[in-house]
Amino acid sequence: MPEILSAIATIFFMILLGWWLRVKRIPSEEYWLYADKLVYWLLFPALLFHKTSNIEISSELVQPIFSIAIAGMVLSVCLAWAGSRLLNFEPAASSAIFQGAARHNTFISLAIAERLFGDSGLLIATLVTALLLPATNIVIVFSLVLILNKGQGQIIRKIGTDLIRNPIIIAIALGLSANSLGWHSIIIVHEVTGLLSNAALPVVLLCIGASMQFEGIHETFKALALSSVIKLIVFPAFTVLMIWLTHVPAELAIILCIYAATPTATSGFALTRQMGGDYKLMASLITQQTLISFISLPLTIYYIMRMFGMSL
Repeated sequence: MPEILSAIATIFFMILLGWWLRVKRIPSEEYWLYADKLVYWLLFPALLFHKTSNIEISSELVQPIFSIAIAGMVLSVCLAWAGSRLLNFEPAASSAIFQGAARHNTFISLAIAERLFGDSGLLIATLVTALLLPATNIVIVFSLVLILNKGQGQIIRKIGTDLIRNPIIIAIALGLSANSLGWHSIIIVHEVTGLLSNAALPVVLLCIGASMQFEGIHETFKALALSSVIKLIVFPAFTVLMIWLTHVPAELAIILCIYAATPTATSGFALTRQMGGDYKLMASLITQQTLISFISLPLTIYYIMRMFGMSL
């Protein structure tokens, strides 16, 4: 337990440091907007390309990711829909609850996988991201279109265009293509993306902290309870059950559980706002789930590692 706490505490300290720097306007409020863009357009795509172009892809890894992670995400969407209807949430609020229940914070997952398992953990986590991220975006976008029911055809075309031009998805596609062609060390390209990869996770964690918003948190209890129970309890529990049934390799099993137990993605704010949902509620859910995960994540990882007889 102390080793897990130490590994994860470092990550959350970076997140809190990012929040403190933004509050103190260090170096400036505008800086964090540009830092987010740097992560989105350059640093994170570089990391994904560099890792996906080098990982050894096998059915032993790919099949459990599809059958477990994506199944858990779809189950979470269905439970969020049922819970939102049962509790009579408005469609705008439901759009935030859906994302709070089903999306995962890729950056925190990658950082924890690297801290716990080193480069091998980061490679596996990158493959999970490469397969899960496009599927999650497609399922969530179409779910929100159905919930909000606003100009469905136009929104689907716009979101489809955005997905095609998404630098993260492009980086994944290029990395997997290079991997399949055996281009694991393209001169200059891999040296540059390797250097950028080293900067990606520290800057990302600071940006997550800088994006946290505490306004209106006390007004969101029901939405927080519904989305957090699904995301931080049901999703990990379903993942553990599926792992037991399918006999997944231990390291991959732990990393799948990390993805299942991480808080919702910060990118959900922009999508909710773009599609006319309750983006203020989404901001509150992102912040609150991130804070809750300071406690829930170490406990979840500790008990799951004990289940699989693993230690650091």
